Amino acid sequence: MSTVERIPACEYLPCEEMGTTLAYGPYRAEDYWRLPEGEPVELIRGILVMSPAPNFYHQTISILLSEVFLRAVRKGRGKSVASPVDVVLSDDSIVQPDLVYVSRARKKIVRQRVEGPPDVVVEIHSPSNRRRDRIHKLTLYAEHGVPEVWLVDPEARTFEFLLLGADGKYQLTPGSASAYKSPTRPELEIDLDAFWKEVAWLMSDDD
Repeated sequence: MSTVERIPACEYLPCEEMGTTLAYGPYRAEDYWRLPEGEPVELIRGILVMSPAPNFYHQTISILLSEVFLRAVRKGRGKSVASPVDVVLSDDSIVQPDLVYVSRARKKIVRQRVEGPPDVVVEIHSPSNRRRDRIHKLTLYAEHGVPEVWLVDPEARTFEFLLLGADGKYQLTPGSASAYKSPTRPELEIDLDAFWKEVAWLMSDDD
């Protein structure tokens, strides 16, 4: 693919068409960097996966979570950013989590992009990307050693906090339904009740 100047849009796979299993595709990082900047595409196991722009509700959750992660940055002196940002996991997989957090000890992996697995990633579900987030990307995160993943379901108004075990699989973290403090990055904590109340307030039509 190195001689291809522009990858045809018809070769992108809409994320809602991803099955539960995914064979390796022909594309690699070199092809991905040829895409126009801002293209809503991820490279997952050699396949270019396209997503529509997230809706307003999704982005409301994202901007409030950005505040949560910014507080952690101020405490722990790490780095955090919201999507779109490229996270390079391998030559055949470059993803764009909704938010990433990189600890102070590992800040050197943040350059023009994030060159390696972050310490924490957040995926906010949308109707079109739920299978991609929970199956394909979660598997990639486990394979590449991302210690902690937050899965956010806007419709159910829930968070799932997953920690990577010694067996290389994610385990759901038990805890309070009203608050969470990361066991891996203690500077990262969230009041869940207050968070969802603020989401509801921002989404309200009331003055």
